[in-house]
Amino acid sequence: MSKAESRDRQRLIRFLSSANSYPHNPWEVTHFQTHASDVFVAPPFVYKVKKPVNFGFLDFTTLNKRKYFCEREIVLNRRLCSGTYLGVEEIRAGSDGFSFGGGGETVEYAVKMKKFPGERFLKNLLREGKCTGEDFKRLAQKLTDFYGGQSPGEEVAANGEPGNVKSIIDDNERTVRNFIGKTISPAAWEAIHFFNETFFAEKAVLFTARKDEGFIKDCHGDLHMEHINVGPDDICIYDCIEFNDRFRYIDVASDVGFLAMDLDFNCYFGLAREFVDDMAGALGESASGVLDFYKCYRAYVRGKVGSLTSVGEGVPEDERREAAEAARKYFSLALRYALLGSSPAVIVTFGIIGSGKSTVAEMLAKELSCPVVSSDRVRKEITGTGETERKREGYEGGIYSGETTAKTYSEIISRGVKALEKHNTVILDASFSKRRWRDMLAEKSARSGFSVVFIQTTALEDVIRERLTRREKEGTSVSDAGPGMLEKFTADFEEPDELRPQALFVADTDGVTEEILARLLKDVITAGISFP
Repeated sequence: MSKAESRDRQRLIRFLSSANSYPHNPWEVTHFQTHASDVFVAPPFVYKVKKPVNFGFLDFTTLNKRKYFCEREIVLNRRLCSGTYLGVEEIRAGSDGFSFGGGGETVEYAVKMKKFPGERFLKNLLREGKCTGEDFKRLAQKLTDFYGGQSPGEEVAANGEPGNVKSIIDDNERTVRNFIGKTISPAAWEAIHFFNETFFAEKAVLFTARKDEGFIKDCHGDLHMEHINVGPDDICIYDCIEFNDRFRYIDVASDVGFLAMDLDFNCYFGLAREFVDDMAGALGESASGVLDFYKCYRAYVRGKVGSLTSVGEGVPEDERREAAEAARKYFSLALRYALLGSSPAVIVTFGIIGSGKSTVAEMLAKELSCPVVSSDRVRKEITGTGETERKREGYEGGIYSGETTAKTYSEIISRGVKALEKHNTVILDASFSKRRWRDMLAEKSARSGFSVVFIQTTALEDVIRERLTRREKEGTSVSDAGPGMLEKFTADFEEPDELRPQALFVADTDGVTEEILARLLKDVITAGISFP
């Protein structure tokens, strides 16, 4: 955009931000932005003006294109939100300035719609605890009827071909690559890329089956909580994708997966699972093979959108920061789906003292935005010991007695299971040196329905001894383990021979930290795809 065009655009924004500009004389106007639109809330209406931008997947750079896509927005959104989309308004520029439908040249178009009652948005209802299971059943029925009422032709169905699905994934990755080190870490970008490549290499037949079974429809395409307004008599699902048909010609599982992902993002994990169950008939049995893949894709898309907004021209600094932070969280969720799917999961980093289990736990926690429950910290907390206070009396003496150790493991497992309710993922950082502690966790897993991934950390003995010596000298670690305990601890360590190979991974911590993490993430992803 040239400087002159930018000045004209700012004049238009000022016009639309003024209550005096509107024929119905609203008492106020609130302006907010997305990466692609300027939105003006002028009660009882909302006006949406498309930005003259081109992101590759979206092109609003000419006035004719903006007019066309405004008209498409009206037609498409009336499918799931009848009575709300009122029409397209012309904005003209005359000798007296801008006006709606007055004299002069048409310089812009705006979608006009009724303003929704804010308290009825799904996100607000959930926050206030006012959304019921019956509301979700109504929503599921509306979507089921919408999908079931379609008999899409070959143009729509062709978008379900594996190559066409992958081309969208590749486009997203190319855009997000520009934000590596900003809103997505190098490790997360590489791991999600590896997940996508591996999934298509091994599971392409799933996409073909979904297409042949008729699950590719003309969907909503942007189905998340902020686009759902739950009224007493009807549910309005608005703001579908109008700017790119291939983002809307998608698997029903991709549409449903978007909302399920958004519920996960906002920590409504149980509701997400219930919603998917309510949609089972519309999704079909084969959806189980692709749903987590699509949830990963949807979280990635939201991360991309947040990233683009964070660098958008004219976006206020506070909104940029909020968008960037949201993008980081979405990318963490995408990585979580790639590694572990949707179900609640406990990750255990374990091994002999000094092998790097706490370091690996911290790296994973940072990437996945999940909590760590440390046996060292829990042990000292339950015994009333300061974190750097030394209370070891012999190898298994003091606060390391058998009785205290048993209480420690019982407590970390209990805390971990409780943390799953809020986070869906938790890391237990403990040696788990005895099979009985691992069995205790396995039994809890079987009763409570969460999965467990064990990551055993290893290192050369000289490296471990050097770490323990340095840690003992510095005296700042929570752990009391020193080099004098290494031989006895190693001799007493019970190798995890009882664990299934697909649930056990080894992280050799001798090397470069980034390389350790990259190998580990790929190992877990490979196992998840090979052993669903």
